[in-house]
Amino acid sequence: MALGSSGASSPAPETPPAPAEPEVVLPPTAAMPAAVPPLAAPAAPAAPAAPAAPPAAPPMDELTTMTEAATPTEAITVVEQTAHTPMVGYEDAVWPVDTNEQPMVPQAFRITPLLAVSALAGILGVAAAVTTLVSYTVTGVLEGSTSFVMNDVGTSHLVGAVIGAVVLIAGAVLGATGRRVGTGLAGGAGLALAGMLANACGMGVAVLDQAQINLLAPGTTVTVTYELGFFLAVAAAALGGVAFVLAVREMGPDGNAPVPIAIGVLGALGTLAVVIGTLIPGDFATFADNFGTDFIPPATSWMRILTLVLIAVGGLLGFLVNRRWGLGLALGSISVGLWMWATAITESGDIPFGIAGGNIGALDTKPHVVTTVGVIVMVVAGVVGLVAAMQQRNAR
Repeated sequence: MALGSSGASSPAPETPPAPAEPEVVLPPTAAMPAAVPPLAAPAAPAAPAAPAAPPAAPPMDELTTMTEAATPTEAITVVEQTAHTPMVGYEDAVWPVDTNEQPMVPQAFRITPLLAVSALAGILGVAAAVTTLVSYTVTGVLEGSTSFVMNDVGTSHLVGAVIGAVVLIAGAVLGATGRRVGTGLAGGAGLALAGMLANACGMGVAVLDQAQINLLAPGTTVTVTYELGFFLAVAAAALGGVAFVLAVREMGPDGNAPVPIAIGVLGALGTLAVVIGTLIPGDFATFADNFGTDFIPPATSWMRILTLVLIAVGGLLGFLVNRRWGLGLALGSISVGLWMWATAITESGDIPFGIAGGNIGALDTKPHVVTTVGVIVMVVAGVVGLVAAMQQRNAR
C-alpha cells in the first residue's frame, strides 16, 4: 500500500479498499471501582432492616365467596315451630309473663300506721279485759252493788283478748318489714279482736238489763253503770276495724304466684260452716231467735251477729284472694274464735261460751258439730296454703 504525498500532483489512480483487520477478543478482566473511596472514620453499623410485613389477608367478602364457592350447596330444610320457646332472661331465669306483678322483697323494719294502730288496739283490748266492764247498784228496800269484768260474763275473754293482741301486733311487725302475710294477719286479728270485744260489750248490756228486770221493785232503785272497761273495749274494737282497713291497702299483687284455688275454696267453705254452725239454734230456740230481741236486748243480739259478720268478712275475703296476704287475713280472723271454740268444746272454765256466745237456746256451751268442722277446715286450709306458698317460692 503506497502513501501519497501532500504536494500538488495529478490525480492518483483509484486503489482498491484495504482488507479488514481481524477482531481481537481479549479475556474478561475484573471490574475496577469507578473511584477509590476517600479515607474517613469508620461509620456506625447500619440498623438491621425491619422484617418484611406478611402479606395482607384477603377481605372477608373474598373469603366468604371463596368458602361458599368451595362448599357444595345443600337443600334448605324448613322446620315448623310447634311450641313456644321461652326467652332466657336475667341469670337464665324464665320470668312469668302473665302476672304483670312487681316482686315483693323484705324491707328494713319501719314504723307504719298499721303498726301504731295495732299496738294501741292490743293494749286497749287487754286493758278492757282486766278493767271493770259494767256495774249496778241497788238502793232502797234492797241495798247492794255488783261489778263485772269480761271474765264474769264469759271466762274465755281475758285470754282471748291477749291472743288477739299478740297476733295483731305480731302481724303488724311482720308487715312493717314488707311481708304481706303479716299485714293480712294483723288485719284479720283486728277483726277477731273487734268481734270478741263487741260481743263482750253486748253481754255486759244483757247483764245490766237482767238486773233491772229482776231487782227493780217498789221502793227499790237500780242504777246501772258502764264502767271504764266498757269504753276501752269499744275503743279497742274500733281500732281493730281501723287496722283491718289499713291492711286492705296492701291486698294487691305481691309478685308471687297465687295460692292454689282449691285451698281458697276449701277455706271459704270452712268459713261459711263456722258462721252457719253458730246460727243453728238449740232445743229451746228457733233460727229467727238469732235476730230477735224478745228475750235479750237489741244491742246483745246485734253485737253477736256482728261477731259472725267479721269472721265471715275475714275468712271469705282472705281465702278468695288466693294470696299470702289473704291467708294471713283468714287465719287472723279465726285466731280468737279458735280459742273460744277450744274452751267451749272442752268446757274449760265456769262460763266457757264459744264463738259469738255459742248456739242460742242450747242446753250446754258445746259448739255445734258444723261449727267444729268449719273451724278445723279454716285452720287447716290456712296452714296448708302457707306451706304451698312457701314451696312455690323455694321452687322459683
